[in-house]
Amino acid sequence: MKSAEVMRTKVVANIANGTLPDFWLNGSRILFPGWIKADPSSASEDVILPKFATGDALKLGSIESEEKQTEPPARYSEAGLVKELEKRGIGRPSTYASIIKTLDERGYVEKVSKALVPTDTGDVVSSFLEENFASYISDSFTAEMEDELDEIANGDRSYKKTLTDFYTPFIKEVKSKEKVAKATDLGAAPPDMKCPVCGSKMIVKLGRGGKFYSCARFPECTGARTLEGKELQGPKDTGELCPKCGKGNLVTREGKFGMFTACARFPKCKFVKKDEEQEKQNSTGVECPVCKKGFLTERRGRFGLFYSCSNYPDCKFAIKAKPTGEKCELCGSLMMEGTKTIPERCSDKNCPNHNPH
Repeated sequence: MKSAEVMRTKVVANIANGTLPDFWLNGSRILFPGWIKADPSSASEDVILPKFATGDALKLGSIESEEKQTEPPARYSEAGLVKELEKRGIGRPSTYASIIKTLDERGYVEKVSKALVPTDTGDVVSSFLEENFASYISDSFTAEMEDELDEIANGDRSYKKTLTDFYTPFIKEVKSKEKVAKATDLGAAPPDMKCPVCGSKMIVKLGRGGKFYSCARFPECTGARTLEGKELQGPKDTGELCPKCGKGNLVTREGKFGMFTACARFPKCKFVKKDEEQEKQNSTGVECPVCKKGFLTERRGRFGLFYSCSNYPDCKFAIKAKPTGEKCELCGSLMMEGTKTIPERCSDKNCPNHNPH
């Protein structure tokens, strides 16, 4: 298809004899739609500027100051991560989907709205690899390995020699790290954090539900606390058989978001019993745009409130603010509550309506 033609205009204004920086205003207008006709959701509305001439005097209405702080780069979305992988020469189009799937299945990231947010497990695994296997996870090594695999596929390189050259030093490296402390042991807890059972010192550990404090005498003592200091209770058998696998009993556990009931065979069986009454109270009544079966429900995570599909874990769609039930006029995504200055905004970070300023 033909390229779209867009005319962009930028007007720069300054205050004569002033110390304030220049002000600017951007405008745009589609001259020829081209491929946009086939994908109208990607088009932004025309911003038509009034006519100006160089040197025109403008009347200053008012000046308002607003305090802002620098912010870190936005989290990668799946599309953004693929773009970054392509930029660094990592992976191939046939492997991008499996890379993202592996990150999700191993619990290295959580999907909040469309952003991929690293979990405690992801942080720990990343730090461990950077400290112990930096040469094997560098961009240059990975990209070079991808090129060598392409050469093997094309018949230009011997796969046996390539694998031998890789595995011989790699196995030695792995064996040399066998005495390194387990990645689940993350160091000492604060001195004032004592075991609720025996009063001993505690250490920071990584479990299935994230980081927590464990008694340093484990397994002799099973005392544990949350990072907030609350005592963690062990799982309690409900005597009820898991309706999903039919092999394990349901047990009540305390996780990082409170008490929940799940199959004792986790992670082999990932059944979690929902509190239907609580789900009804927290439901927004807005249908999930992905699975069309569940409703967006208010939940509390480690980053505060967010709204995710009630059909979790079968559907993992989530956004970070309360949905309004309306659809974005530009991209069709859900609109969500904004701030005092932005009543509503799009839940898709890639949409201009996500941050209209």
